[in-house]
Amino acid sequence: MTCITAKVAGCGTVIVCSPNPQPITLAAGHVCGVTSFFSIGGAQAIGAMAHGISDAPTPAENIPPCDVIVGPGNKWVTAAKSLVAGHKCGIDMLAGPSEVLVVADESADCEVVAADLIAQAEHDVVARPILVAFGPTGEGIIKSVNDACER
Repeated sequence: MTCITAKVAGCGTVIVCSPNPQPITLAAGHVCGVTSFFSIGGAQAIGAMAHGISDAPTPAENIPPCDVIVGPGNKWVTAAKSLVAGHKCGIDMLAGPSEVLVVADESADCEVVAADLIAQAEHDVVARPILVAFGPTGEGIIKSVNDACER
């Protein structure tokens, strides 16, 4: 989500933090040119990236202070970003809860709709992904999207 932006901006070092990275996330980071990937998330990741960690048990676990921190997060991430913004580093923005409204008819790909809804819902428990389905197949669309979300 943010690595390509950093690379286009000319950043020589790109650090990504994710609390529980899945293999596909690590692979995407590799393809995009991530320099270092740390298994840390939330406000703790913001603090680590803003201040740096130089006394980790192994050198590979040290995190250098970052110039700019970008990316999504919950209300605690937003609060942490507000504390470091302009003092320790730059940030992209102070985002609120994610919201998305998907309007679907029978031409919608229910797997894609489900992926869009989940992509917003995963940021925070107060995120609001909303689906509006209409037409003679509206109820079927909703069921298909719900089934795809469960898968």
